[in-house]
Amino acid sequence: MSKDILLESGTNELEIVIFKVGDSVLGVNVAKIDSIINYQRITAIPNSNKNVRGVINHRGIVIPVLDLIATLKQNCPKDPKDRLLILININNSYFAVEVSSVIGIKRLSWDEIETPSSILLSDNETPITGIVRINQDEIILMLDFEKILSDIDPSLALKEAKEAHGLEGKKLVIAEDSTFLLKVISESLLKAGASVEKFPNGKEALDYLQTNSIDAVHCVITDIEMPLMDGLTLTKNIKSDARLKEIPVILFSSIASEGLRHKGLSVGADAQITKPEIDKLVDLVKTIRKRVR
Repeated sequence: MSKDILLESGTNELEIVIFKVGDSVLGVNVAKIDSIINYQRITAIPNSNKNVRGVINHRGIVIPVLDLIATLKQNCPKDPKDRLLILININNSYFAVEVSSVIGIKRLSWDEIETPSSILLSDNETPITGIVRINQDEIILMLDFEKILSDIDPSLALKEAKEAHGLEGKKLVIAEDSTFLLKVISESLLKAGASVEKFPNGKEALDYLQTNSIDAVHCVITDIEMPLMDGLTLTKNIKSDARLKEIPVILFSSIASEGLRHKGLSVGADAQITKPEIDKLVDLVKTIRKRVR
């Protein structure tokens, strides 16, 4: 599948692949998808996580297959051989998910993606990161694959940085839509001595920068995928503003991979790092001003 359908970065748009698992209509950012393939035999792994179906051998690489049917508590009467596999790459990790069918690709703006209500997220187990209304009766649920993956393998989850010094007196602006990740990132930087301004999306971060003194801002750290305004659009707005353009911007995202690095460069990002490398992020924040001189 081509990842260059949406060629221009910083337009606050994205494309999602829409698919079904049982009766659920789901979506995932095209930027996370490597390919969609016909079903192939899945080899079960004894005593594996209940949400892992097994593994496949794809192009000589053994890839784990996540069981979305079990994760989402769905029934899927469709015969396995008639299903499809979506190969996904996030946090530099490859895995596949089994789906009932693929509906197609839809382009939309990040401001069309609604944050799920606190009722949906209250048990901290719902792997949904956003909701898209198609019409009065139909919605698409945006899956939080980072959460699904970290629940299966805790070693892939973001953890607080080990070091706690080196950023004394530095003021940082963070944009991150995940409440949990925002807490982990900010606490890691606070431990290192920084002061932190936190925002759940790029729009609120940009509003803050445009309406407050930025003399003391050491750098901006932003996720890419966020409702209202994504991190690429935030970066583009900062770098095209005569008053803000000297502020270093670090993209910290699960899709900040080498294959998509050109998107960050095209909007002027000063550095890019893939989650969950929080220790590398802290080290980068310490030296970012020297790097951009």
